[in-house]
Amino acid sequence: MEFVRIKYTGWKPYTDRTPLKTAWAPGDTKPIPAQYAKPLLRFAEFKVSDDTAPAPEQEQAMAEAATLAVEQEKDDEHQQMEHMLLHVESMDKGTLAEYAKKYETKLDKRLGVAELRAEVANLIEQFGVR
Repeated sequence: MEFVRIKYTGWKPYTDRTPLKTAWAPGDTKPIPAQYAKPLLRFAEFKVSDDTAPAPEQEQAMAEAATLAVEQEKDDEHQQMEHMLLHVESMDKGTLAEYAKKYETKLDKRLGVAELRAEVANLIEQFGVR
């Protein structure tokens, strides 16, 4: 995995919106995987750092931590989705209609409970848990 050292030149603390959710303080320089560095470098506050790189062992440890963080987040999202899909199976028509409002969708209550559950399950799989 290739890393790019990025320096944050902003004036207030910031947490990026990449899957790593890296917290940045003014003046921080951190190694970021190249695939996540590209979107950050579009912003003026982020620049490629000219600092000396950390020791290879330290960089490898940071790479492993970043990879584990991404994998953990994916696992958490998957578990949350599975939990909600199981919860949908116990909902009645009224509860399903209320939950579908979170997705800005109005369900036709004339349909059977099974069809409504399938529609809500599709919404959860398509847009994630809300």
